[in-house]
Amino acid sequence: MECWIILHPVWFVPEIYQKETVIDYITQSTPIYEFFKLCELTFLPKRVLDCGAGGKYPPLTLFFYQGYETYGIEISQKQLEKTQSFCRKNGIGLNISRADMRRIPFADQSFSFAFAYESIFFLAERDIATAMSEIERVLIPTGLCFVTFKSVDDSKRITYSKSDTRALLGSKGFTYHEDDQPDIYFEKFEILQRKKRIRKTLVKGVRGKRVYIDYIARRT
Repeated sequence: MECWIILHPVWFVPEIYQKETVIDYITQSTPIYEFFKLCELTFLPKRVLDCGAGGKYPPLTLFFYQGYETYGIEISQKQLEKTQSFCRKNGIGLNISRADMRRIPFADQSFSFAFAYESIFFLAERDIATAMSEIERVLIPTGLCFVTFKSVDDSKRITYSKSDTRALLGSKGFTYHEDDQPDIYFEKFEILQRKKRIRKTLVKGVRGKRVYIDYIARRT
Protein backbone atom coordinates (compact mmCIF):
# COMPACT_ATOMS: atom_id res chain seq x y z
CA MET A 1 0.00 0.00 0.00
CA GLU A 2 1.30 3.44 -0.92
CA CYS A 3 1.72 5.72 2.08
CA TRP A 4 1.65 9.53 2.24
CA ILE A 5 2.92 11.43 5.27
CA ILE A 6 1.56 14.97 5.52
CA LEU A 7 3.52 17.15 7.90
CA HIS A 8 1.28 20.20 7.84
CA PRO A 9 -2.43 20.88 8.34
CA VAL A 10 -4.17 20.47 4.97
CA TRP A 11 -7.51 22.04 5.89
CA PHE A 12 -6.55 25.65 6.61
CA VAL A 13 -7.51 28.80 4.79
CA PRO A 14 -7.77 32.42 5.95
CA GLU A 15 -11.23 33.79 6.68
CA ILE A 16 -11.57 35.29 3.21
CA TYR A 17 -14.44 34.19 1.02
CA GLN A 18 -12.96 34.63 -2.43
CA LYS A 19 -13.01 32.13 -5.27
CA GLU A 20 -9.23 31.98 -5.62
CA THR A 21 -8.67 31.56 -1.89
CA VAL A 22 -11.20 28.76 -1.54
CA ILE A 23 -9.87 26.88 -4.56
CA ASP A 24 -6.31 27.18 -3.24
CA TYR A 25 -7.53 25.88 0.11
CA ILE A 26 -9.32 22.89 -1.40
CA THR A 27 -6.46 21.94 -3.71
CA GLN A 28 -4.16 21.78 -0.68
CA SER A 29 -6.21 18.74 0.29
CA THR A 30 -4.25 16.41 -1.96
CA PRO A 31 -6.67 13.44 -1.92
CA ILE A 32 -9.64 15.52 -3.13
CA TYR A 33 -7.55 17.12 -5.85
CA GLU A 34 -6.16 13.75 -6.96
CA PHE A 35 -9.71 12.43 -7.28
CA PHE A 36 -10.75 15.54 -9.21
CA LYS A 37 -7.87 15.07 -11.66
CA LEU A 38 -8.95 11.47 -12.32
CA CYS A 39 -12.51 12.63 -12.93
CA GLU A 40 -11.19 15.11 -15.48
CA LEU A 41 -9.50 12.30 -17.41
CA THR A 42 -12.82 10.58 -18.10
CA PHE A 43 -15.42 11.38 -20.73
CA LEU A 44 -18.30 10.88 -18.31
CA PRO A 45 -21.01 13.52 -17.70
CA LYS A 46 -19.86 16.09 -15.15
CA ARG A 47 -22.28 15.19 -12.37
CA VAL A 48 -20.88 14.62 -8.86
CA LEU A 49 -22.22 13.77 -5.40
CA ASP A 50 -20.54 14.52 -2.07
CA CYS A 51 -21.65 12.29 0.82
CA GLY A 52 -20.92 14.30 3.94
CA ALA A 53 -20.85 17.65 2.18
CA GLY A 54 -21.22 20.01 5.13
CA GLY A 55 -18.67 22.37 6.62
CA LYS A 56 -17.22 25.84 6.17
CA TYR A 57 -15.33 25.08 2.95
CA PRO A 58 -17.15 22.41 0.90
CA PRO A 59 -14.89 20.47 -1.50
CA LEU A 60 -17.69 20.53 -4.07
CA THR A 61 -16.61 24.12 -4.75
CA LEU A 62 -13.65 22.81 -6.75
CA PHE A 63 -15.96 20.80 -8.99
CA PHE A 64 -18.49 23.63 -9.26
CA TYR A 65 -15.95 26.10 -10.64
CA GLN A 66 -14.85 23.53 -13.22
CA GLY A 67 -18.33 23.21 -14.66
CA TYR A 68 -19.65 20.17 -12.80
CA GLU A 69 -23.28 19.72 -11.79
CA THR A 70 -22.85 19.34 -8.04
CA TYR A 71 -24.99 17.71 -5.37
CA GLY A 72 -24.27 16.96 -1.73
CA ILE A 73 -25.90 15.38 1.28
CA GLU A 74 -25.18 16.14 4.94
CA ILE A 75 -26.78 14.54 8.00
CA SER A 76 -25.74 17.23 10.50
CA GLN A 77 -27.92 20.34 10.50
CA LYS A 78 -25.07 22.36 12.05
CA GLN A 79 -22.61 21.41 9.30
CA LEU A 80 -25.25 21.97 6.64
CA GLU A 81 -25.84 25.50 7.90
CA LYS A 82 -22.11 26.24 7.59
CA THR A 83 -22.20 25.15 3.96
CA GLN A 84 -25.33 27.16 3.24
CA SER A 85 -23.65 30.24 4.73
CA PHE A 86 -20.62 29.65 2.49
CA CYS A 87 -22.84 29.38 -0.59
CA ARG A 88 -24.73 32.57 0.24
CA LYS A 89 -21.53 34.55 0.77
CA ASN A 90 -20.09 33.31 -2.53
CA GLY A 91 -23.28 33.48 -4.55
CA ILE A 92 -23.08 29.85 -5.66
CA GLY A 93 -25.44 26.90 -5.56
CA LEU A 94 -23.92 23.53 -4.72
CA ASN A 95 -27.29 21.78 -4.21
CA ILE A 96 -26.49 20.41 -0.75
CA SER A 97 -29.40 19.12 1.31
CA ARG A 98 -29.92 17.33 4.59
CA ALA A 99 -29.93 13.58 4.02
CA ASP A 100 -28.30 10.34 5.14
CA MET A 101 -25.71 8.48 3.05
CA ARG A 102 -27.26 5.25 4.29
CA ARG A 103 -30.35 6.26 2.29
CA ILE A 104 -29.14 8.46 -0.56
CA PRO A 105 -32.19 10.30 -1.96
CA PHE A 106 -31.33 9.92 -5.63
CA ALA A 107 -32.32 7.40 -8.30
CA ASP A 108 -30.11 4.56 -9.47
CA GLN A 109 -27.21 5.58 -11.71
CA SER A 110 -27.69 9.32 -11.10
CA PHE A 111 -24.01 10.28 -10.91
CA SER A 112 -20.72 9.82 -12.73
CA PHE A 113 -18.70 10.60 -9.60
CA ALA A 114 -19.26 10.32 -5.85
CA PHE A 115 -17.05 10.83 -2.82
CA ALA A 116 -17.17 10.55 0.96
CA TYR A 117 -14.09 12.43 2.13
CA GLU A 118 -13.37 11.83 5.84
CA SER A 119 -17.04 11.23 6.56
CA ILE A 120 -18.03 7.56 6.22
CA PHE A 121 -16.09 6.47 9.32
CA PHE A 122 -18.51 8.45 11.50
CA LEU A 123 -20.87 5.49 10.96
CA ALA A 124 -20.91 2.04 12.57
CA GLU A 125 -19.27 -0.71 10.52
CA ARG A 126 -22.60 -2.26 9.48
CA ASP A 127 -23.79 1.13 8.27
CA ILE A 128 -20.60 1.75 6.32
CA ALA A 129 -21.46 -1.33 4.28
CA THR A 130 -24.95 0.10 3.69
CA ALA A 131 -23.57 3.50 2.66
CA MET A 132 -21.12 1.88 0.26
CA SER A 133 -23.99 -0.08 -1.33
CA GLU A 134 -25.84 3.20 -1.75
CA ILE A 135 -22.83 4.86 -3.39
CA GLU A 136 -22.58 1.92 -5.77
CA ARG A 137 -26.30 2.18 -6.55
CA VAL A 138 -26.26 5.87 -7.54
CA LEU A 139 -23.12 5.61 -9.70
CA ILE A 140 -23.33 4.86 -13.39
CA PRO A 141 -21.27 1.95 -14.75
CA THR A 142 -17.59 3.03 -14.99
CA GLY A 143 -18.36 5.88 -12.57
CA LEU A 144 -15.67 6.77 -10.02
CA CYS A 145 -15.87 6.97 -6.24
CA PHE A 146 -13.45 8.23 -3.60
CA VAL A 147 -13.91 7.11 0.00
CA THR A 148 -11.79 7.73 3.11
CA PHE A 149 -11.62 5.23 5.99
CA LYS A 150 -10.00 5.66 9.41
CA SER A 151 -6.99 3.46 10.11
CA VAL A 152 -6.45 1.49 13.32
CA ASP A 153 -3.03 3.17 13.38
CA ASP A 154 -4.62 6.51 14.23
CA SER A 155 -3.37 7.74 17.60
CA LYS A 156 -6.78 8.97 18.76
CA ARG A 157 -10.02 7.09 19.37
CA ILE A 158 -13.16 9.18 18.90
CA THR A 159 -16.31 8.34 20.85
CA TYR A 160 -19.56 10.31 20.85
CA SER A 161 -20.43 11.80 24.22
CA LYS A 162 -23.89 13.06 23.26
CA SER A 163 -26.77 10.60 23.09
CA ASP A 164 -28.42 12.48 20.22
CA THR A 165 -25.24 12.12 18.14
CA ARG A 166 -25.19 8.39 18.86
CA ALA A 167 -28.82 8.11 17.87
CA LEU A 168 -28.35 10.15 14.69
CA LEU A 169 -25.34 8.17 13.48
CA GLY A 170 -26.25 4.80 14.98
CA SER A 171 -22.76 4.48 16.42
CA LYS A 172 -20.84 5.06 19.64
CA GLY A 173 -17.86 6.53 17.79
CA PHE A 174 -15.62 6.37 14.75
CA THR A 175 -15.05 3.05 12.98
CA TYR A 176 -11.43 2.03 12.37
CA HIS A 177 -10.07 -0.43 9.79
CA GLU A 178 -6.93 -2.43 9.13
CA ASP A 179 -5.01 -1.48 5.99
CA ASP A 180 -6.79 -3.67 3.42
CA GLN A 181 -9.95 -4.37 5.38
CA PRO A 182 -12.15 -1.89 3.43
CA ASP A 183 -11.61 -4.01 0.30
CA ILE A 184 -14.74 -5.91 1.34
CA TYR A 185 -16.88 -2.87 0.47
CA PHE A 186 -15.66 -2.79 -3.13
CA GLU A 187 -16.89 -6.10 -4.54
CA LYS A 188 -18.72 -4.29 -7.35
CA PHE A 189 -15.83 -1.94 -8.04
CA GLU A 190 -12.38 -2.06 -9.55
CA ILE A 191 -10.00 -0.55 -7.01
CA LEU A 192 -7.78 1.96 -8.80
CA GLN A 193 -5.91 3.42 -5.81
CA ARG A 194 -5.47 2.51 -2.17
CA LYS A 195 -3.30 4.89 -0.16
CA LYS A 196 -2.51 5.22 3.50
CA ARG A 197 -2.33 8.86 4.51
CA ILE A 198 -0.68 10.06 7.74
CA ARG A 199 -1.17 13.56 9.08
CA LYS A 200 1.08 14.34 12.04
CA THR A 201 -0.34 16.59 14.73
CA LEU A 202 0.89 18.65 17.67
CA VAL A 203 -1.86 19.70 20.08
CA LYS A 204 -0.96 21.40 23.37
CA GLY A 205 2.51 19.90 23.20
CA VAL A 206 1.26 16.37 22.57
CA ARG A 207 2.33 14.70 19.34
CA GLY A 208 -0.06 12.42 17.52
CA LYS A 209 -1.09 11.28 14.09
CA ARG A 210 -4.28 11.07 12.09
CA VAL A 211 -4.19 8.07 9.79
CA TYR A 212 -6.55 7.50 6.87
CA ILE A 213 -6.97 4.91 4.14
CA ASP A 214 -8.04 6.51 0.86
CA TYR A 215 -9.70 4.47 -1.90
CA ILE A 216 -10.49 5.45 -5.46
CA ALA A 217 -12.51 2.86 -7.36
CA ARG A 218 -14.43 2.42 -10.61
CA ARG A 219 -17.92 0.92 -10.59
CA THR A 220 -18.07 -2.23 -12.72
